Amino acid sequence: MKLSQNWLKRYIDFKLTPEAFVEGLTMLGLEVESYEDLSKKYGKFVVGEVLERAKHPNADRLTLCKVNVGSEIQEIVCGAPNVAAGQKVAVALVGATIPHDQHEPNGEPFVLAKAKIRGVESNGMICSAYELGLGKDADGILVLDAAAKVGTPLARHLNQNDVIYEIGITPNRSDCLSHIGVARELSLLANKPVKLPAVKVKESKEKSSKIATIRILDKKRCLRYSARVLRNLKVQPSPKWLQDLLTSVGVRPINVVVDVTNFVMLETGQPLHAFDYEKLAGGTIVVKTASVGEKFSTLDGKDRILNEETLMICDAEKPVAIAGLMGGMNSEISDSTTTILIESAYFDPSGIRRTSKYLGLSTEASYRFERSVDLENTAHAADRAAQMISELTGAEVLTGIIDVYPRKRKIPPIALRVSRANAILGTNVSKNSVSSILQKIGIRSRSGSGDSLHSTPPSYRNDLKEEIDLIEEIARVYGYNRIETKTKAEIDFSSSVSANRFVDELRDVLVGSGFNEIVVNSLQDDKTSALVEQRAVRVLNPVSTDMQALRTNLVAGALHVIKRNRYHGTRDLRLFEIGNVFGLVDGKAPGSLDAYREEERLLLALSGAISPLSYGIQQRNADLLDMKGEVEALLTKFCLDKYRFIYYDTRSPLTDSTVAIEISNTYAGYFGKVKKGIADLFDIEDGACVCELSVEVLSRSWSVARTYVPLPRFPTVSRDLAFVVDQALAQLKLEESIRESGGPLLASVRLFDMYAGDQVGIGKKSLAYALQFQSPDH
Repeated sequence: MKLSQNWLKRYIDFKLTPEAFVEGLTMLGLEVESYEDLSKKYGKFVVGEVLERAKHPNADRLTLCKVNVGSEIQEIVCGAPNVAAGQKVAVALVGATIPHDQHEPNGEPFVLAKAKIRGVESNGMICSAYELGLGKDADGILVLDAAAKVGTPLARHLNQNDVIYEIGITPNRSDCLSHIGVARELSLLANKPVKLPAVKVKESKEKSSKIATIRILDKKRCLRYSARVLRNLKVQPSPKWLQDLLTSVGVRPINVVVDVTNFVMLETGQPLHAFDYEKLAGGTIVVKTASVGEKFSTLDGKDRILNEETLMICDAEKPVAIAGLMGGMNSEISDSTTTILIESAYFDPSGIRRTSKYLGLSTEASYRFERSVDLENTAHAADRAAQMISELTGAEVLTGIIDVYPRKRKIPPIALRVSRANAILGTNVSKNSVSSILQKIGIRSRSGSGDSLHSTPPSYRNDLKEEIDLIEEIARVYGYNRIETKTKAEIDFSSSVSANRFVDELRDVLVGSGFNEIVVNSLQDDKTSALVEQRAVRVLNPVSTDMQALRTNLVAGALHVIKRNRYHGTRDLRLFEIGNVFGLVDGKAPGSLDAYREEERLLLALSGAISPLSYGIQQRNADLLDMKGEVEALLTKFCLDKYRFIYYDTRSPLTDSTVAIEISNTYAGYFGKVKKGIADLFDIEDGACVCELSVEVLSRSWSVARTYVPLPRFPTVSRDLAFVVDQALAQLKLEESIRESGGPLLASVRLFDMYAGDQVGIGKKSLAYALQFQSPDH
């Protein structure tokens, strides 16, 4: 946003150098991105007078001018068709920096040097408005007022003694999108009060309510609509002082009505719009939403196709403006306009933002409405505009402002604990001092019990809603540079390895094992979320229907990835993801921080063939035993040997034949085959096997320390044993019995065969194990 120093001084008297202005305002939270001192912009530019104009001897389109620049008479070659003897003109002397080069596509500035043009020496340049940065006219020179004094520095003649600041306004500080808003901040630096312009409207006898009516049909999108009616108006150019102020901040003057509405918006932050009253059918304003597919022609000459969320300003028959964005061609101010209706309203920020994005249309008004304007300022802004137009044109202001305000807003006080503020900021500010600090920025406070204050922010500070907001205000007014910074650094050599290192190691091992990492959005649609019976954490304001809930598992996202890859012809997949899942804590009320849990998990997924197509090898799809092998290999790699598998686990609603995994007697996760019904939903006809593990359990069980023993010197002794047992007996229980009975010399036990048939009897099975015995010393 551009700000004029001269304009700011209309509201507060300050004597800050540009450097002090930049530093002070930036420390208050309003970053000054750049500034330009206009008095230095036109160094080596003077008012000149063309004494003679003659044809250039070597060029048809050039003229040779003798120009009086005050101290001497210079010969200057000029290509403008409108140069003539007797004109007062803007002359750039040799060494001047021309703001815009009209012969360069981007109009970059350049330094003027003495040059020969077609054999004739030119000792300066007669400038156009474009070259001076004062307009877009580049075809002819800028002709100055005949009363201009020859030799006067151009900056003085043009009254270019201003400093223009470019300020970056954060979205929460919409109150500073105006000169008065920034003046309030400057009052903290200058320690002087803001002088607001006195608004007193001189009204006629006729009441505005007799000829104009305002109706708000959509009270959610339009909270307030204020209007003033003016008659006997003559549309004319604005006075020079008003045009100069608008031009200084990059706004092109148009006529007195439009210029005043722009001036009041830049002064107060409240966007205004003026309608030609005679073009409003029935003298009525109706605020309502558009119909789907409805077309409307805006002031920029473009036809806009509207939707059902577009808020429109209509008369009794037709739409006349897109609320908060732009007026229509059918109600614009023209030279023949004699009666106007000034609109000053409050529109819902989210609605304006959606409409702006939908139409691809952004204006100075929508920029402010999107960030919320002062709901209590609409009537004041309308009065201010009416007063100015009346004073500048002699227009008649009808009695009474039409102010439709269905639900008046009450600003609730915010409870502030002084001790809490000091604890957060590291200060020791007293309760009275805190109250005084808040008073400086318009926040009224009354004392509560203990060290508390009940503080009510002004209506223009829409960003102040909670205690922490007030604490931030205290910090910036008190001064960030006054708050002591305490730095403390510690190095702990005794702590265990960080979780980040474990995750990095985990990622390296899986990539080395042929897995490809995937990254899936933590937000998912309702349909995907409903695959799991767990309650999902809902998003209050989802960006789209695809992002309505936080995921409770990693499996569903992986199935989407498998589906997408299969559609692109990649069927054989080995995937992994390390990501967070979210859930609700049982017994906790949603809304409190302890009602939600977040857990980091590892997902493995196998789909398609287990090995690539090769001669002599028959392809087969990955099955549960392949996933079991991958899990065992991973756990072995991290020396997590205290694990066991628990078969027929039913905790996963997504998989069949689910096997639970325990590490050091702690549940770590599961693996299994995706249920056929769910696989079919994702068009994975041959299924997929998945594994989901808790990264925290894996990391906690991982021991970085390594113990090394020498390789055995003596050979192993192998024995194969077969046992006939009841068919209902779990293999794992038999294996555990063998290990307990094998003694210290039993090095390994492996199941290599299982048989069930007539030879072993009905209800029986034979399990065959390979046992290896080995001694380290004999």
